[in-house]
Amino acid sequence: MDQFKLILLVTSFILPFVMGVTLLLHTQGYLSRKVMTLALINTSLVFLFNYFYFQKDFQTYSYIHSIHIGTVLWIFPSIYLYVNSILNNRRGFNKALWHLLPGLIFMVVSAMLFYGFLNNAERIYYLSNYRNSDIHFTALNLQSVRIFRFIDVILIICQIVYYSVSITISTNRYNEKLLNEFSNVENLSINWIKGFNYSFLVVGILFICFYIFNPFKQQNSVLLEVVLFGVSLFMWAMGIASFKQRQLSDSQSDEIVRNGVLEATEINTNNADLISRLMDYMVTKQAFLQSDISMTSVCRELGTNRTYLSAIINQQFGLNFNAFINQYRVEFVNNYLKENPTTTKEELVTLSGFGSISSLKRAVNKKKS
Repeated sequence: MDQFKLILLVTSFILPFVMGVTLLLHTQGYLSRKVMTLALINTSLVFLFNYFYFQKDFQTYSYIHSIHIGTVLWIFPSIYLYVNSILNNRRGFNKALWHLLPGLIFMVVSAMLFYGFLNNAERIYYLSNYRNSDIHFTALNLQSVRIFRFIDVILIICQIVYYSVSITISTNRYNEKLLNEFSNVENLSINWIKGFNYSFLVVGILFICFYIFNPFKQQNSVLLEVVLFGVSLFMWAMGIASFKQRQLSDSQSDEIVRNGVLEATEINTNNADLISRLMDYMVTKQAFLQSDISMTSVCRELGTNRTYLSAIINQQFGLNFNAFINQYRVEFVNNYLKENPTTTKEELVTLSGFGSISSLKRAVNKKKS
């Protein structure tokens, strides 16, 4: 059993560290991968510090206790910053770095209290007993450190609520923007983060259990270590998913968030001439077969404002740009298969402009429904 516990403890900080280094070697200029690298390294540090605590090496742990507090408070903001690095350009991302400030402040204040108010013997005593509900600290300095810990836990709870909600809202808005700009969003979409967000809540609850309660007897602490290993595994899985995630260039990001020059009240969605030119571009010239076609490229071709064109597609056809383009692609695929029934799906993807087989399947199934 002791060997199993040791494997759990060591693997918990090795997994995110190895994934972080791997990502660092394959950043390919993506800001999001660099941010995920830092998030994984930070997670590795959290579980490295946990190793010393669970091994009851309180003397060593006493030197890193305050750093541990800061790194824990950086886990949830680092996930948020990863999402933010995908959603925004570098300038927008830099403005969000303040989310790391609470962790830094708590790290400094903890160091002042822990090393300024407690001597070495008191630090070891505190670390050995602060989760024991039967122990009541009477000394003012020990009580102060314990009160600070409760404030730290409250901040973690606030982080869980705030970042889970923020990530959900940001993800929905971003995906909506993508669907109104690009015809293929396979590697740009961050829908996968929605699934991780539910796990994100679970991870938060586990963190609270770890910092407030001691739900298992000492002899069964391996169960708690299994739970914490799951937290490490969660971050490792996010690292894997980030390999497939593409990021918009700064110019593309600016393009999809930039407002059009026309106010909404000025947009005449019954512009027959523009609709006619749009239909000619789609039906006659079959522009939808271009795999990289986007709202911006269509606007340049038609010489119109993207806000104007987006309003026409959304209001006149009841579709976002992605669905508008894919309806033509699905029709093309169906007609092509009637004349060439032996065509493979890979060939159809290339011919029709779909980004992948999965995108083709989703569009076809959506058309059927």
